[in-house]
Amino acid sequence: MGVLQNGAFTYHDWDELVLTDVPDELKGQKLLTTIRGRGTESHLIGAFRKTNYPSSAQPDQVMLTWSNDPSTTMDIQWRTDTTVSAGIVNYREKGSSIVYSSDAEKYRMEDLLLMNDRFINRFTAHLSGLKPGTDYEYQILPETEWKEKYTFSTQSATDSFAFVWFGDTHYSPKFGELFNRADSAHPDAAFCTIAGDLVSDGLYRNQWDDLLHFPENVISRKPLMCVPGNHDNRAGLGALMYREFFSYPKNGPDGVNKEQTYSFTYKNALFLMIDATSSVDAQTGWIEEQLKNTNATWKIAVFHFPPYNWEEPYLDIQKAWVPLFDKYHVDMVFGGHIHYYMRSKPMKGGEVVDSYNNGTAYIISIGIPSRTRDAAEEPYAEVVKTEGQYYQCIKIEGDKLTYSAINSNNELADSFTIDKRKN
Repeated sequence: MGVLQNGAFTYHDWDELVLTDVPDELKGQKLLTTIRGRGTESHLIGAFRKTNYPSSAQPDQVMLTWSNDPSTTMDIQWRTDTTVSAGIVNYREKGSSIVYSSDAEKYRMEDLLLMNDRFINRFTAHLSGLKPGTDYEYQILPETEWKEKYTFSTQSATDSFAFVWFGDTHYSPKFGELFNRADSAHPDAAFCTIAGDLVSDGLYRNQWDDLLHFPENVISRKPLMCVPGNHDNRAGLGALMYREFFSYPKNGPDGVNKEQTYSFTYKNALFLMIDATSSVDAQTGWIEEQLKNTNATWKIAVFHFPPYNWEEPYLDIQKAWVPLFDKYHVDMVFGGHIHYYMRSKPMKGGEVVDSYNNGTAYIISIGIPSRTRDAAEEPYAEVVKTEGQYYQCIKIEGDKLTYSAINSNNELADSFTIDKRKN
């Protein structure tokens, strides 16, 4: 508690930021003080919230993820209200008459300050023993129909595939429009990923409800594989709600909450999904082990804080992780946080090199409309766009990778190709 007056500070960890021009009518009142990362808690007006999409007995927020081998497993997640006590998924090869069933894990989720939907039940069914390269359809009981939006395909044996990734999304309906447009333009994409800041406050379930509502007809057919950003992992309070929403591999390093950092291999590509909001040092050894022990042709790292950017270069990441990306030749590093688009020239040892076959592409993107003012010059940057909204589609065909960035007007904003057969 403090006193509301000129010269008072509101953040204990930023006391040089003080109040000025306090109205006479307010001087002397009690002032709720906090720390910078938890400012959204120090208010009384608007402290209680409502969700636009309250739960019901009907399953919704149906979402696919992987927590194991994409060739033979699939996780199906959904929610209901608390009147539903158990969850069961029926599934079959598309068009087959042989039906299998899987019981789902259930847990109760609470948002204490959500007035119209404080408690919900979330379910996760772990399907295993699936056939590689096979189309499946599923239904969540008590449904009896086999709906087209409840389908998925397991990883096939070929080394060609595509995926879509986004920068910050912040539960915006504009992101929802972009997500659905990306799916329509790239129906062959195997999965989608978001490089953190999925929502603006990771402890507000109403924001997650918005986020999962907008692309509901996509994420029920294609896995959504994400990493947390600083807005998802609230300072001092953690990323519990993020972990409650997603079922991911639990193969991350000690010292980081499971499912916030993890890896998976899809066909001939290794994906390092790293929680940059957690300790850098705690993850460095794990990153090297993942890179050292893979036979993947392509290596892609996804994390929120971009090591190279005009506004806030992350020197700790440059020091700890970039040398590993150089040593084991990580092909691409995807990030967000700085609300603009940037693709670097090929980088190695902090310097620009001649080819992406010898260096790494560091790419920042933004999934909501944005405008960055007064961006400084970046000598390592190949492409910079300080305003706009983008998604990226990456297509891998054996030793060849084709990258495309598309803006909200469905225009090609950036593209390049890496061919490992060429020096």
